[in-house]
Amino acid sequence: MRTAKGIIVAAMATCIIAWSLPLGAQSIRGHELLGLRVGGVIAGGAFADKFGNGSEIDLHFIHGITSALGVDVSISSHNFGESKDREKNQEFFGRTEMNLQIFSVTAGMIVLKPLHGRVTATAEAGPGLYSINAILPLGFYEAQKTDNHLGLYGGVGVLVKIANSVSLNANGKYHTVFVGTGSGDTVHSFTQDNQARFFQIAFGVMISTR
Repeated sequence: MRTAKGIIVAAMATCIIAWSLPLGAQSIRGHELLGLRVGGVIAGGAFADKFGNGSEIDLHFIHGITSALGVDVSISSHNFGESKDREKNQEFFGRTEMNLQIFSVTAGMIVLKPLHGRVTATAEAGPGLYSINAILPLGFYEAQKTDNHLGLYGGVGVLVKIANSVSLNANGKYHTVFVGTGSGDTVHSFTQDNQARFFQIAFGVMISTR
């Protein structure tokens, strides 16, 4: 916990210092950027009632089309942890313990807008493929049930340039996953909804490859 707080304080201090320095804002024209972010996920609605919140790791890549427009591809792991409904676990899986993890691959358009000095705001949106994994502990082993569904996402963020090819990145995304309506669809069976919604907040670093 102290380490996490230290990282957050250091990141905030770096952002404040960077805000006041004269290096130009981020431009992506003709550039490729690779980034890694970590953070958390906040579930909404019935999805939150059944599974709650969790952790996040996000690997993403931006290809710049113009100075302010690019394509953003993200590969993410959204970890929601243990199901809260042990009775439903027993009914659906025949065991009382189940962990939920969602892997996503999203591809959207991203727009950048310089704000001040080296600080640039971002906005992005697009479709995604979501792999919903119910993980069932079996002693030293794990069984897994996987459902694949489509979804949509939208997000906003900020890039703070700390060197010519390195930027700090804070980002928030809202995901809507169409989880199906069948009796065999895991999330629908738990929530009785045909959509699962969650919000991710993550922080990390981006490196320009050119």
